[in-house]
Amino acid sequence: MARFRGLVAVVRVMVVLASLLYVASWPGAALRPVLLELTAAPLPEDVADRDGALDVVVAGTDAVAVAGARVRAFAILDGRAHAAGDAFTDAEGRASLRSLPRAEHWIVAEAEGRARASQMVVIVSGARRLDLVLGVEHALDVVVKADATGANAPIAGAEIEVRGSDPFPVGARTDGEGRARVGRLGEGPFTVTVRAPGYEEITRRRVAEDAPCVITLGKQGALLVKVVSESGAPAAGARVLVASPALWPARVAETSEDGGVRIGGLDPGSYSLRAVKGANVSPLELGVLVARGEEKAIELRLAPGVMIAARVVDPQGGRALDDEEGIPRAQVTLAEGGLSPFPLEGLTDKHGRVVLGPIARVAATLSARADGFVSKGAVRVEDPAPPEVKIALLRGGSLVGRIVDTRGYAVDGATIRVVGTDLEGMPIDEDPQRASFRDAHFSVALAGPRPLLPAGQLGVMPGPVPPIPRGPALLGNLPPATPGQASADPWVSARDGTYKASPVSPGRVRVLVRHPQYVETMSDVVTLASEKEAKIDVVLSRGGSVEGRVVDTRGRPVAGAQVTALATRGSLERITRTGTDGSFAFASIPDALTLLVSRDDDATQVAARVEVAVPEGGKKSVEITLPEARPPLPVKVTTDRGAAIEAAQISAVSLDPSEALRVTAFTDRRGEAELASARGLAVRVEVRAPGRAAKIVVTTPEMPSLEVALATAESVTGEVWANRREPIDGAEVTLQTETGTRHTKTNKEGAYTLADLSPGPARLRVRAKGRAPSVRDVVVEDRGGRRATEIPKIELPEEGIVEGVVTDAKGDPVPGARVARDAVPTFLPASGLPPGMAVADGRGRFRLGELAEGNVVLEAYAPDVGRARVTGVRVIGGRTTDGVKIVIARGEGTPAEPLATGGVAVTLGETAPGVNAAEVVIVAVADGSEAERAGLAAFDVVVEVGGAPVRSITDARARLSGPVHDDVVVKIRRGERTLTLRVPREQVRR
Repeated sequence: MARFRGLVAVVRVMVVLASLLYVASWPGAALRPVLLELTAAPLPEDVADRDGALDVVVAGTDAVAVAGARVRAFAILDGRAHAAGDAFTDAEGRASLRSLPRAEHWIVAEAEGRARASQMVVIVSGARRLDLVLGVEHALDVVVKADATGANAPIAGAEIEVRGSDPFPVGARTDGEGRARVGRLGEGPFTVTVRAPGYEEITRRRVAEDAPCVITLGKQGALLVKVVSESGAPAAGARVLVASPALWPARVAETSEDGGVRIGGLDPGSYSLRAVKGANVSPLELGVLVARGEEKAIELRLAPGVMIAARVVDPQGGRALDDEEGIPRAQVTLAEGGLSPFPLEGLTDKHGRVVLGPIARVAATLSARADGFVSKGAVRVEDPAPPEVKIALLRGGSLVGRIVDTRGYAVDGATIRVVGTDLEGMPIDEDPQRASFRDAHFSVALAGPRPLLPAGQLGVMPGPVPPIPRGPALLGNLPPATPGQASADPWVSARDGTYKASPVSPGRVRVLVRHPQYVETMSDVVTLASEKEAKIDVVLSRGGSVEGRVVDTRGRPVAGAQVTALATRGSLERITRTGTDGSFAFASIPDALTLLVSRDDDATQVAARVEVAVPEGGKKSVEITLPEARPPLPVKVTTDRGAAIEAAQISAVSLDPSEALRVTAFTDRRGEAELASARGLAVRVEVRAPGRAAKIVVTTPEMPSLEVALATAESVTGEVWANRREPIDGAEVTLQTETGTRHTKTNKEGAYTLADLSPGPARLRVRAKGRAPSVRDVVVEDRGGRRATEIPKIELPEEGIVEGVVTDAKGDPVPGARVARDAVPTFLPASGLPPGMAVADGRGRFRLGELAEGNVVLEAYAPDVGRARVTGVRVIGGRTTDGVKIVIARGEGTPAEPLATGGVAVTLGETAPGVNAAEVVIVAVADGSEAERAGLAAFDVVVEVGGAPVRSITDARARLSGPVHDDVVVKIRRGERTLTLRVPREQVRR
């Protein structure tokens, strides 16, 4: 318990440090005092290389030295700010800061009666000079009032945070008359945030300083909940659970004798509710919207729930499944529908068993974790639930190695994080801090929702309901640790540079190494087996630094702009804001970098994108000019007869690799809308409206406006039957067209309808549990929307199943090998395994279903091992074919894997060279991937990626890979047409 309390203290301190000075989100939370002065934790004692010096000269706009100005340095180490220096200027306006670490620093200067100035610099060994100019102080008067229900009464003690050109806010509190004057500001306009207990938080942007800023806060809302039994009688004593994205953990209240309860103090937003009484439970109520000051009534009806029994077991090598040994004190979580706002938690007994519930009669998922074992999640529980669900946990492996710098010297204090994919293709992202947080979260949830004490016979709840705690309160009320619970030791390199990370999920993994004074480095991939050890040595480089300025087209500095640095190769991602002089800086960065710049008023839109090459050990200076905001592109949407269409959705993406524009607009009553900053660009415009066929149009930079006519939408209808002439209920039907992918399910009669379609060719896929799927090409006919296109009846035969084993040439099993019919894609989204594919377990065994009767070809693919096929595998519907063996010769079909966080989930191939050079062709596109949604398809020829011609598969894959938050523009040839598509990169796995 003492160790757990130590963990709580450590995490609490870490949260405080993180919240004190994080440039992108410095403004405080509702549960801590308003930030009146910039503060940060001191430098850690173990920070080495504190040989930097900075002479800061502070002057006014008239070039006259400012004496007595306070100058402070904040070092940014591992994403956190630390107070590194503090001095006052002398009569000549000079202040000296010494013993600064080699890192990025924010330098902040302020003086009475002057606006604060800030600039970001990179400190290296030796001394340098920095000039700061303090402008004339600007001030803003703020008046805070209650809404109309409060008769516009002033609100005393309201917290105010104002941010202008300086990226750091200035705070104040209102007096008894609801007024506050906020000084030390630079030029406006300003962003003002106001909060007060019992009222909603409001942020107002682009506030001018020529008049007082009057902000009216609305009262919080309430939920009036009525709980009834199956017969409709009031359910007294029922427990009502409430949660929201801002309300964690869930709160609980108890109904009064009339079955009612009032939950007040709610901010506007979406809430989830459920009622429980004994073995009865109500269905989940999701997305209950509460408006500003609204008191919303809702009824919850109880029905008999179900209990889910689970057993967590250890496979213990080659023992049979029935002989598996239970794992005691495993943490088990039950969630309805896979993701529930009210998950149920429990600990297994000495036999590894636990019973959780009640839940409604719907499908659910179970997840489990235990010390020394690899966590397992998303174990599906069908409705009706089986008598007992078994969850087998594998024992973890270990990663060992040594971390050195480029000179071979050991690097101590580097933190280790493990990323990759497990044997089932699920993402791995592990470090002890995350595990400790999960344990703390589990302990909180195990104690149950926190009660809201009723006040009075009507069940009125005192408000406001507190939101998610921040700062020191985050883990301050954790329950005592359960017996045997202990904090995890961090994965940190020792003085000799060695480290050990354990337990780690078996699979294909990398180590991600971070150190404040070195470049964040990602290792090569290794395959880790259960209860085995793998060695990964990592070399860290000092990297280089970037200092730059963001200016407008007239050369004037742009203060407060958001600058994001993304490693072209690797996982580094940092965000900062420009100082009052438009400056920004990044230290210890890799040699290839992408910089994205967004304006302060809209951080979601990238205004400029620059690729930078940084010399190792050197400094790169860069000036980024934000272009003038392009004019909007007027769009008019009409029917094919010329009538205006209201509320049509217009989405546009730039097809220029250097412009990352993404914008959405909706038409007004006249059918008109404007796409912000889209004029003068080549953009791909997609227009949709209910009852109308979607249309895709590509504009040119010369087009002054765009008019799109939408025809009446078409529809398709059909039936899905079993081979015994029985309709199939709940079959999944997917129709892929050039304007997007549509999904639906069949009804009890096996019928389905897909509406709002565009005429043209499409691909129809139908799947059902226990059945072989069907894929066919269809044509959505142009019938003017008068009647649906009838798809011939689809019969799904009973599936055949193949069981077997995947080994290498030596007969050793190949865990994690993917097996599928015909071909296995090389790259898949990291989100999970697509249908029609199996993964070999720790002993190389696989079970592949959804196979149609007949002779089939099976392919197995294992990254870093190879690819192999077996032909003539006989499949019989309704039966299992076993004993199939697929042997992969190691070293075959293992192309190099790009070192990047993102990519495009396609499999590439090459045409045979003939008269012309070989061309790169898309062989397969992963189902449900961003590539599929963007419009890439099998057999497309890749012409260009990122504006550069493609010369080989290796070249194409390298260009498709890159930062996960950076799109890639791909030019393809499809038949006789040439298309340009913008594809968002996503996390992929090989």
